[in-house]
Amino acid sequence: MAQRILDEAHPNAAVILDAPNQWEVFTYYFPDESVVYPLPKGRSRPNPAEIDAVLGEIAGEYGRIYAIFWGEAQRDPERLVERWLDEHTFKAVDEWVGDARFVMYAVPAAPARAMETETNWQFGDAITLQGYAVGAETALPGDVIPVTLFWETAVPLDKRYKVFLHLLDENGRPAAQRDSEPGGGLALTTTWPPGETIVDNHGLFLPPDLSPGTYTLSLGLYDVADPVARLPIQTDDGMVDAVDLAVIVVAGD
Repeated sequence: MAQRILDEAHPNAAVILDAPNQWEVFTYYFPDESVVYPLPKGRSRPNPAEIDAVLGEIAGEYGRIYAIFWGEAQRDPERLVERWLDEHTFKAVDEWVGDARFVMYAVPAAPARAMETETNWQFGDAITLQGYAVGAETALPGDVIPVTLFWETAVPLDKRYKVFLHLLDENGRPAAQRDSEPGGGLALTTTWPPGETIVDNHGLFLPPDLSPGTYTLSLGLYDVADPVARLPIQTDDGMVDAVDLAVIVVAGD
């Protein structure tokens, strides 16, 4: 994981170690200790105010945050670190590497909490996408496209749904994608209170070898238990199983 971060060579990235006893092993392979932050600090019960302050400082200084989660069920049982990052940044990678999770977040230049485009598209019988914001419509390979979605359900939901974001080329073929349950996996649809707006951040990582060109950013929902079962979406143009959010122009280096 240390080598992967080094290979990506982001010019302004921090690393969070959200587990005990990682420092010595990780910094043996990662030479710049100044950008590595063990959180929560110490061995006492995690302090939400302290974590909020420290993560706020980190997010204010860096454009990308890598997090390695291992043993957080014991050290950070309320997942305070991950919840803060999911709320304030854009999770673009979340992968298991052995018994640890490797996660990458993009930090926006400015908070993207405001709805830019109103939609009121209905997904299935109960879910409404009130609107969304796309943080960048021009990008380079290796960048992250930040997307904020504003959901609402009319009734309690008994199924878990995943959000998919697809970057489609001019022939409609996926060039990049991100599938995740809402809230970085911590705001499951089965927990949504009816009538409450759910603010849901996602990051779409553009592969470093992505060809320059014009792409379409597409969105949908599917049943976690049956990934081929996409929720039908009612739009002004009729019923579809995915909707286009934006045109993304990927430039060359």
